Amino acid sequence: MGCLFHGDYGPADPAFNLGSRSTWVVDANSLKEARNLGEAEAIQRHLLRGEAVSWCDQGYAWVDQDAVVCFYFAAFLFVILPYVIMRARAWAKGAPRPNIRAERLARHPRFPR
Repeated sequence: MGCLFHGDYGPADPAFNLGSRSTWVVDANSLKEARNLGEAEAIQRHLLRGEAVSWCDQGYAWVDQDAVVCFYFAAFLFVILPYVIMRARAWAKGAPRPNIRAERLARHPRFPR
């Protein structure tokens, strides 16, 4: 069972009513928590699969939590920044990049002798 998040289906639509669409396969009373058409369709999909419908408050708000922000900062600090520094140093030195393909071809000729 998964949670549905109100924020995933857009803002509440004040003009939305369940009677505006008469093709509901499930009982309209089970759709009373829907705030817009997207939420009503999501509830219907869950009910047709035999899943219980529950609403969770969080949605994608977990992305803004301090732990996630710290993870992104650590990834930048320990992965991306050292890579950029190494590339900048190599560029500043003017060190030519090794031609690995030419070395490999020299060791393994294409045609046997």
